[in-house]
Amino acid sequence: MLFNKDRRLFLQTAAKLGLSAGALIIFEQACSNMVPTEEAVSLMPTSQPKLTPTLVPAQVIDSTSQTPVPYPTAGPTPMVGPTSQPEMAYPMNTPAVNKKVIDDPRVRMGHLLRRAGFGASKEEIDKHLSMGEAETISYLLDYDKSDDSEVESRIESLNLDLSDKLADLQRMAMLRMIYTNRPLQEKMVLFWHGLLTSGWKKVGKGPYMLQQDELFRSHAFGNYDDLLKAVARDSAMLIWLDSRVNKKNKPNENFARELMELFSMGVGTFTEEDVKESSRAFTGWSLKKKVFHFQENQHDFGVKTFLGNIGNYDGDDVVDIIMEQPVTSRFISRKLFEFFAYDNPEEEVIARLAKTFNDSGYSITALLKDILTSEEFYTQQAYRSKIKSPAELIAGTIRALGIESTVTYQVRKYMGPMGQELFNPFDVSGWPENEEWINSSTLLNRLNFVNAVAEGNRRHFDYDLVNMIDLKTVNETKDVIDHFVDILLDGEISEEEKGIYIAYLDGLLKGEDLQTGLTKDRLASLVYLVMSSPDYQLA
Repeated sequence: MLFNKDRRLFLQTAAKLGLSAGALIIFEQACSNMVPTEEAVSLMPTSQPKLTPTLVPAQVIDSTSQTPVPYPTAGPTPMVGPTSQPEMAYPMNTPAVNKKVIDDPRVRMGHLLRRAGFGASKEEIDKHLSMGEAETISYLLDYDKSDDSEVESRIESLNLDLSDKLADLQRMAMLRMIYTNRPLQEKMVLFWHGLLTSGWKKVGKGPYMLQQDELFRSHAFGNYDDLLKAVARDSAMLIWLDSRVNKKNKPNENFARELMELFSMGVGTFTEEDVKESSRAFTGWSLKKKVFHFQENQHDFGVKTFLGNIGNYDGDDVVDIIMEQPVTSRFISRKLFEFFAYDNPEEEVIARLAKTFNDSGYSITALLKDILTSEEFYTQQAYRSKIKSPAELIAGTIRALGIESTVTYQVRKYMGPMGQELFNPFDVSGWPENEEWINSSTLLNRLNFVNAVAEGNRRHFDYDLVNMIDLKTVNETKDVIDHFVDILLDGEISEEEKGIYIAYLDGLLKGEDLQTGLTKDRLASLVYLVMSSPDYQLA
């Protein structure tokens, strides 16, 4: 038995300092001699704590040419919230932590499938190990060759209302993350939702959010300039940034500003005059009957001066000029590298990625391939260096344990309290990142989630812990620990930590034979302990 307040304080500190699972168990053992109070909780996850969270919250373009404004082929997404200061375009680098390259094939594969997707079961990792690293990366990038009809059937069978119910839209998104055969595509959809942000609270009901989700899925790996031009015509984005109507006598500057500051160039890379001039280029771009409409009589056809270029520009021309700026290739290269690898990458890494991006004609596929095949991606500096987002934690846990779920409310309810509500980022800068996912409230809700998973529930988390182990192959406690460490931690654990887990399970068994002693409750206690450790909370 141990005190809630002590456990909470320890887990907060442990997560922030990156302490091992072993440290957690040592702490719990040290607390076991304390006199329990009515606040004390059992180590065994027999019931879910009732915790109430608090959210924390170029070159000159020919001035004689005018690009015609085509109509959109896809549409929107959802969300709204507070505002926060976006980061600078060139954040200061911190010294490399550990440049040693991971050499264990299983650890490398687990790392790849977590970062380029939402994790994998032991069987999936085995399959990809037999394929090899290079072929697995090709499989991830060439996603359109993979049949994803199974996840489509799952979604269709639930008769979801994807236009008017946010909960159903979130359910669809989670089902895709968990059961897709195209994990990198879905990971990129999540990335675009966080970068090219819109929100349900402001966008509201209608087809907009679903259309934007489909837009991000169809442009997941395309050229970035094409995606930006499509986003500029996206109904959800037009609503989100107050551009339902954009008249030449009063240009809306919101989209022009966010296009440069949040979507392409970063803070401090343009002037207020650039905002004013580029906003003129987007006049006439509006909504009519819920879809994009170019209102020609409201478009400013005058000459504009933008980022040192002079011409009769429209919105597409503005995007073209932005893409030609060296800062843009560095901006998107940094955003993607930090999302997939580690924060504050070295300038030489960003320079290399930016060159790949430019040389490929702004190809996201080329940029992703460079990142996923790079030595930096497989260093200790990258390995388990980022705190899992709530989406990664939930989807990854269900995938790893092979849980059958329809993502009921009892599953989805953990997302918001953990700090991430799909289709509803806090503000225009998207969701938190890395250590910002953790505070005293969100951490407790992470533990509530893994507690609920460990307990199991046929309706919400349908799986059988006992049958996950072939008792015929289990000769000692170590075999049980190895089994779950393989599933949950890529088999990557120190002998010292393994010894602590073994001692913990031996303490539960109290000499009882493994064949009869490995009950659901005991295994649930072990799994809960592993999943509540900082090791598991890191991607």
